[in-house]
Amino acid sequence: MASFQTHIAVAAAGSLTASAVCIETGLINQPQALALFALGILAGILPDIDSDHSIPTRLVFNILSFAVAISAILIFQGQMNLFYLLALALMSALSVRYIVYTLFARVTEHRGLFHSVPAALLFGLSTFALAFYLLSLSLNLAWLSAAFVSGGYILHLLLDELYSVNFIGVSMKKSFGSALSFFSRSSWLSYLLLYAAIGLGLYILPLPYDIVLI
Repeated sequence: MASFQTHIAVAAAGSLTASAVCIETGLINQPQALALFALGILAGILPDIDSDHSIPTRLVFNILSFAVAISAILIFQGQMNLFYLLALALMSALSVRYIVYTLFARVTEHRGLFHSVPAALLFGLSTFALAFYLLSLSLNLAWLSAAFVSGGYILHLLLDELYSVNFIGVSMKKSFGSALSFFSRSSWLSYLLLYAAIGLGLYILPLPYDIVLI
């Protein structure tokens, strides 16, 4: 398995390249490219959130706690006074950081369901939904955000698989195949639910202007 530093470096390189291509083709401007670049880097460490107490896990849940607190303030702003509003934001953040995180750590295992291609696709669709419906980004920019997340996620999985191969002796480590999976018999129900969620998302979510289903 690749190290945290390696995942960050490769994710940064891939995200930077993709951002540069999008700028050159006129799809985005520089501020948007910077945001997508950061999103791609975050996605590059996202699969390791199933590793308890790892740096990616702490980072992702800290960001999520902050996002939930901000969302609570935006939703209930004007409906309660400042003291209660801040208290609600703090309680929301602490609930995510400690209660949700604890439950998440108990039900997940490292290199389990999160180290799979359908998980990468589902994270991408979730990113689109948040970007389009919550942040009110344009349709194409929301889909670009989803592509950067899924792309960075899959880049992480590919890197882990490459580190499972001993190129000098041309042999495979025991971990080969556990990072980039499409299905697992031992978790067949979870995978079926993942694919069902992806199918539902593709059915109900609006597509970019230049994509037409035939």
